[in-house]
Amino acid sequence: MNEQTPKKHKTVHPDDQRTNTTLIWRVRGKPVGATKGAGDRRFVQRAIFYSIIALGALGALAYYAYLKAPLLKASYADLLIEQANFERAERVIHSLDNGEIREELQKKLYFTYAQTYAAAGNMMESIPFYRAAGDYPGAQETLLKTGYKLAKIYEADGDFLEAGEAYAELGDYLDAVEKSEACSYAYAQERLEYGFYEEAMRIFYSLGSYENAEAYAKEAAVELSQNEGAGDLVSLLAGLSDEQLEGRERLKDARDALPHGIVATGYKHTIALTQEGTVLASGSNLYGQCNVSDWTSITAVAAGAYHTVGLKADGTLVAAGMNEYGQCDVSGWEDVAAVYAGAYNTVAVTKSGELLTTGYQSWNTLKWRDIAGLAIGDYALCGVMTNGQPLSTHAELVTEEYYDLVAFDAATANSAGLKADGSVVANGLDVSEMKNILAIDCTPNGVYMLDDAGYVFSRAFSYAHLPDVSDWRDVIAISASATHVAGVTSDGRVLSRGASDMGQCETMDWVLFTPEQTEDTDATPEP
Repeated sequence: MNEQTPKKHKTVHPDDQRTNTTLIWRVRGKPVGATKGAGDRRFVQRAIFYSIIALGALGALAYYAYLKAPLLKASYADLLIEQANFERAERVIHSLDNGEIREELQKKLYFTYAQTYAAAGNMMESIPFYRAAGDYPGAQETLLKTGYKLAKIYEADGDFLEAGEAYAELGDYLDAVEKSEACSYAYAQERLEYGFYEEAMRIFYSLGSYENAEAYAKEAAVELSQNEGAGDLVSLLAGLSDEQLEGRERLKDARDALPHGIVATGYKHTIALTQEGTVLASGSNLYGQCNVSDWTSITAVAAGAYHTVGLKADGTLVAAGMNEYGQCDVSGWEDVAAVYAGAYNTVAVTKSGELLTTGYQSWNTLKWRDIAGLAIGDYALCGVMTNGQPLSTHAELVTEEYYDLVAFDAATANSAGLKADGSVVANGLDVSEMKNILAIDCTPNGVYMLDDAGYVFSRAFSYAHLPDVSDWRDVIAISASATHVAGVTSDGRVLSRGASDMGQCETMDWVLFTPEQTEDTDATPEP
């Protein structure tokens, strides 16, 4: 039996040239064919594929880290605050780009810092940080409690000046208002006892009718009157001559005879009250501030920048115009004796002496007492006490010459005061020659003054201009705004000067009342 010898497989190289050719065999031994570089290509493809995946993952991780970095920083800052590492926490907080997160963490830092001071018994040092914490939860309540404790310590130690100031900063918290006045009174008594008469006199004078403050103010003034050049306030409190008293009484009678709340000027509108109790309006009505034609039984009017208020005979109020800040929300007010309007505010005094306010500004008037009259500037509330002491929510509007006042008005940074002797004081204008003045009205550009003969004078800042009203005669009421001025004559006409781009000076046909028959006087000018 012949055995067949199997044939050997050969690797064939064409043209006797060796190449990197691989013969791949199946199980049956049949080759699939040559795949030149197949292994290398698959390796490269896999490498590229997984590299793309890796790069994508890294990108996603980087983006996630970018999004979460502020939160991580914030968490780190929060941890540092909890650990009382305040300096490092502040550096981390300042590096945050998110303003809202940065602000909240800064408040927490201040609050925790204040808590640390308070726990160590350093209440005075903690108070500024409680204030800086703002509306952080618990900050305001803790501030009031800490401030009250500090004020009580001052008071117990006999430091009445510091105690009075500390109580005053607490507003209406507990009995802080009463405590503040009591401490101021005690401090003034102390200064009087030690012979500091000038300081004692001014403190007692500012307290008005509080306990025996008026008597003590006069006592200090009498002591000062023995000194040469003691000053007008000393003379006022120590006693005036009969001639001075007669002159002041004459001017008081003239002021009381003037009509009040009969004319008012807004930014670009004019309001006037007729003897029938109706109201006339002219000028801009952009916000409905001139929609007053249906008002009746009105006894006084007031005008803000873009709103109008009327006081009715029954002590209630009506209002029209812009109400963006609630300046017209007066429908529930009752028993009102006088009404005033500022740029974006309305203020009233009730017959019981209560002060009602609404609008853009929120003023601290808790210590105000014995209010004789008010006026509202653009952003400040001003007034006078029955003893002539000025009242102001902005101290920079008052100078040392502001005493013995019967009227006080302001507009932006400008202010003026009318004294009982008919002279005028101002915080930036030369009004030293003015005398026998009965009424004043400030504008941002200067001040208008009405004297007892019916003339109107004006003083303007060097950089500003006021409409010329030097030819006005027999005027009994004035009102001025930033754009124009209006005056009511003794025969009931309404004069007006200044800008009238919205018709705010179109008052020439208005007649507010029919005067009683009197002897002929000098004719009043045309508007």
